[in-house]
Amino acid sequence: MFLVMGVTGNVGGATARHLLAHGRTVRALVRDRAKAASWADRGVELVDGDWNDTVAIERALEGVDGAFVMLPAV
Repeated sequence: MFLVMGVTGNVGGATARHLLAHGRTVRALVRDRAKAASWADRGVELVDGDWNDTVAIERALEGVDGAFVMLPAV
């Protein structure tokens, strides 16, 4: 299982597509579940939250082997 942050963007989306194409299980931390619905249709497990939500991040990281973290520019 791999966590991908930023799955609805270009880089996070490419990362998720690559992982799925190689038979990996993907979980995504998402702010907007509706925007990420197409990923759920592809079998990606969605966890609601963002990088400021420590509880959501803990939940999203539970049981993962690796994580791709894409943070917004600040």
